[in-house]
Amino acid sequence: MLKKVLGKITPSAAQMQKEQEFAKAIISRIMAIAGKHTRAMLVGSIARNTHLAGDTDLDIFVFFPKSLPREEFEKEGLRIGKLIFRGHKWEKAYSEHPYIRGEIGGHEVEIVPTYDVTDASEMKSAVDRSALHNKYLLSKMIPGQEQEVRLLKQFMKGVKCYGADLSTNSFPGYVAELLALKYRTFTGVLEAAAEWKRGQVIDIEGHLSEQDAAAKFNSHLIVVDPVDRGRNVAAALSENQYARFIAAARQFLKKPSINFFFPKKHEAWNSSKLKGFLRKTELVAILSGYPAGIVEDVMWGQLRRLSRKIATAVEMQGFALERHSRWLEHRKQICIVLEVESTQLPAAKIVAGPPVIDEANSHAFLSAHFRPLSGPRIENGRWVIEIERKYTRLDGFLEHYLKALKREERGAIRSALRRKAKVISEKEIIALYRKNKDFQQFLTAYLKGKEEFLDY
Repeated sequence: MLKKVLGKITPSAAQMQKEQEFAKAIISRIMAIAGKHTRAMLVGSIARNTHLAGDTDLDIFVFFPKSLPREEFEKEGLRIGKLIFRGHKWEKAYSEHPYIRGEIGGHEVEIVPTYDVTDASEMKSAVDRSALHNKYLLSKMIPGQEQEVRLLKQFMKGVKCYGADLSTNSFPGYVAELLALKYRTFTGVLEAAAEWKRGQVIDIEGHLSEQDAAAKFNSHLIVVDPVDRGRNVAAALSENQYARFIAAARQFLKKPSINFFFPKKHEAWNSSKLKGFLRKTELVAILSGYPAGIVEDVMWGQLRRLSRKIATAVEMQGFALERHSRWLEHRKQICIVLEVESTQLPAAKIVAGPPVIDEANSHAFLSAHFRPLSGPRIENGRWVIEIERKYTRLDGFLEHYLKALKREERGAIRSALRRKAKVISEKEIIALYRKNKDFQQFLTAYLKGKEEFLDY
């Protein structure tokens, strides 16, 4: 079975040759540009031959002397990037500093400035590590191990826990490569993962004791960077994605299936089935346009923060929130979905005050609530009153809160909320569902709420 998977995910010799020639051509163009840069190099999975078939993204780093001031470093990096993309579609993206990325000849290309350092202690930018990562892995991996990495990456993709972008908080490619290096084979990684605990420490170079690593990083998975002992390269991995990988590894070892690597695309529910499900729960959503000029990775991080903020506000109003999620349609619109027991609350709200024996706070509480709907009365030794709720309907509260968010928020979220952001009802959610296939896939998967690999 694994040979069959490799047959599908290993790039052909022709593809690899084309990628290398294309990268060399870009590098030659970079070096033909007059400037302060000293060299340019292909890094990333293509440089290490650990990429998957169809992955044509090229990460080309442009090296500058350590003595170059930061402002000039950034300016030069952007200048070179724009010259390379002249006549092609490009955008300014951001890591610790800005860089240029875009498309040339069917390839997604990133032109990233970096300082020319030989050790992590010399770093002037977080991006400087990437070239060190490249050098480390090329020196450590043995022939054939690139195929074990490919199997692991495809498995992670299949169970939806692969990728460095903020939309998923999953396993970055570099972490997958380090895991394959540590445990030698794809199966070895899964066997180890099946036994992982919270606070698992993986330190290939033995930089830190397990106790020191746990104290320093305090994370569910700690993978100490071989080239920088002060960094956990799995820091962005969410607890859910860590748990998902462990569960999927156990399930695969118990019952192997090619579906783990290539899951069947689930069919979206038809409108009738969706309506039937919604009789058992209640949904409200906030829908907004996508802000111009904002990189998706940045938008995902901001959207996740906003959805948590809104969910907290909804719960504080007394609505029983069951789940919430978010959806982003590529450069078009964003949506936050809230699932609650009921969108309607009673008009009266019970407020528990201080213990009666607390004289000072009792006086303050009774003075502040001198005209309640009911009470004050004593229950379990505390003052209790009932007051009138300001908001009894969830949509009413969200419309009010949305106005406040438009004033309070900054950056990408503020831009998004000002692009026709609105609260939409279940009826409007169903209307969006009927006409948008991407939203159909998202909402069906969300409402099913099941890890698909459990059925393989």
